[in-house]
This record gives sequence, C-alpha cells and structure tokens, in this order.
Amino acid sequence: MKKIFPGYYRPTEKEFSNLWNSCLFVLDANVLLNLYRYSQETSDELIQILKQISDRLWVPHQAAIEYQENRLQTIAKQLEEYDEIQKLVEDSKKKLKNKLDSLNKHPYIKANNLMKIMQKACTAIDKNLKKLKQKHPDLLQHDNLRDVLGTLLEDKIGLPYSQEKLDGVYNLGKKRYEQEIPPGYEDKNKKGAKKYGDLILWFQIIDKAKKTNKPIILVTDDRKEDWWRRFKNKTIGPRPELVNEIFSKAGVSFYLYQTDPFMENAQKLLEKQVKVNKKAIDEVRGIRERDEERERFIKEATMASFKLSDDTLRAMDNMRASFKLSDDTLKAIGAMSSSIKLSEDVSRAIIQATKSWYPTLKKDKEKAEDSNLSNDFEPKEIDEKDCQG
Repeated sequence: MKKIFPGYYRPTEKEFSNLWNSCLFVLDANVLLNLYRYSQETSDELIQILKQISDRLWVPHQAAIEYQENRLQTIAKQLEEYDEIQKLVEDSKKKLKNKLDSLNKHPYIKANNLMKIMQKACTAIDKNLKKLKQKHPDLLQHDNLRDVLGTLLEDKIGLPYSQEKLDGVYNLGKKRYEQEIPPGYEDKNKKGAKKYGDLILWFQIIDKAKKTNKPIILVTDDRKEDWWRRFKNKTIGPRPELVNEIFSKAGVSFYLYQTDPFMENAQKLLEKQVKVNKKAIDEVRGIRERDEERERFIKEATMASFKLSDDTLRAMDNMRASFKLSDDTLKAIGAMSSSIKLSEDVSRAIIQATKSWYPTLKKDKEKAEDSNLSNDFEPKEIDEKDCQG
C-alpha cells in the first residue's frame, strides 16, 4: 500500500533522516521575502542554516522572479509600520480625550490626570518609534540582505520556462484547477498568468527532481490548502497528491516544511551540527502565527460575501497588533463596515469574526496546543477515534 500511495503515509524516523541528508532543499519566494520581516539576529540565524546546506540549495526560477518582483514592496511595508503605529497611538489618544470630555465632572475619574498619563506614554512611544525608524537599515538604497542572498544562491537558480512551455502550463492549469488538483487552484481568482505561479513552481521542482534524481524538501511559508493536507483543523503534512505526483514522475520522495519547523528540524536531522537560537525560532513562529490569524479573518470575511478594501485590511492589521479589542474598537468596526455600505448581517459577521479571530496571545497559544498542531509538521498517524463521527 505504501509503495502505491506514498503520500498517505508519514515517513519513519529513519526515512526522515535519510531524506534530510540526501535531499535537495528548495526555497520558495516567501521564505526569502520573510527574511526582511525578521530581526537582524533572526535573519542571520536562518542564513547560517542555509549556508550549512548551501551545496544542496536550489531556488526555482518562478520563486526567484517572485522574490525580485515583491522585494521592494516587502521592504517598504516594514518602514510603513512605524507610521501606522504612530497613527494608531494618536487615534487612541483622541478617543480617550473624547471619552473623558464626555464624562464632564465625574465624581471619581480625574480626567486631567488620566490625560497627563496618556500624553506622557504617547510621547515616550513616539520618541521610541522615531529612534527605531532612524536605526532601521535603508534597504531601498542598499540592500545588504540581497547581497548576501546573491552570494549564497549563486548558480543555484533554475532556468526560466520558454513562452511555449508557459502556454502549455496555462492550458493544463485550467483543467487542473477545474478538478482542484494541487497545487495552485486556490489562486484561480488571481488576474492573468499570476494565477499559475504555484503550478509553474511545482513543475519546475519536478523537472529538477528528474534531472538530479534527488528527493525534495520544499521550504515554504505558503499556508494554502492546495499545498497542505488538513484534517479536523490539524495539519497532517503535504497534500498526498503532491507526494504521489512527484514520485510517479521523478521517482523521488517529497516533503514540505514551513520556516520555523524547518529551523527546528535542521538541529535534529542534519548530520552536520547546526545550532539555532530558540529566540529566533520563536520569532519566526510568532510572525507565521500572526499571518495565519490574519488570513483566517480574511477567509471568514470572504465567506460573508464582501470585498475588503485596502484601508479595511490596514485597519485589521492595526487591530491584530493589539490583540485585545475594546468595545470602542468593535464599534469602530461597525462604523467602518457601514462606510463601505455593508448590510447589518454582514456587519455583525465582521464583529463576530473579529471576536473569534483576535484572541489574546495566551488564548491563541492555548488554542494551538489544544488543536495538537504539529510544530514540525511531522504528524503522527491519524487516530482512529478522529475518524469516528
């Protein structure tokens, strides 16, 4: 059975060990781009791991071009965060002042004292943000990180497909997407050829596997279900169709990791001793979990059948940053939803989704533990109890 349907079986410990020490490590564009979102120390930690396996690194041309196309936007987004936080602080100060003014002469609440405390805190935050922004490296002028990646990945980038071959992928992609054959079908609503980016990436990986006859580990921070097999909110591993397809076409095994479990397993499974700072892994995991949280919110909103504007998405990012939402914030969501002409039912859905998808960090951690999510995406076999009504 396992030989015929390898995608439905978790590799044994020995198979994982052999895989890690003989495979080709393939990097997706999002892994390279996320380096710009980590602290300098954490980026250095990940790059050191990649240097340890540099002789077995490879980046498909599709991933490389997506990195180049999205690099500036990713850098700019990190700079925008300072201004967005400052705006959030100013808005909070105004809301508190308006509330205190409305209390008039409250017998116990001393409005002036509270405003002095708030003003002092806002001033301290503003000064701190300005200092941090000044220290932030100007990667738009000189991207040291790209220089490092350029050296690390020299001669490790795949060749592009010809236009004739791309046209063939597009035609085949239409048929695969209609049948929801992974990967890529969850991008079917993207405009033009961009909807086929994941499929091009996948075919380039298969071509490389055929040429090298090496098993593949793809490191990606893509979380879409056309890459991952999930069951009852548990991530089981890569989609079986992917494992089966690359095995049938190239005769090699295949596995997926997101960046933080990849870093963890590098310490355990590589023959070369690799030490990784736990703080770096925690930082990478924290960013991934916040991204997943935001995506769950957007998915919930999409199910309510409305389109979110860019301003709404930025507002959600600000709310996510604070995690604990006040009643005033929830009212603001209602006001925001009415400004984009949403029905009362949809507005209620937004507020309910917000309450659901923005728990505190503590509750979010407890929820992850209760869900038995695998930190390294090396899942155990599904318990028979999970399959019984």
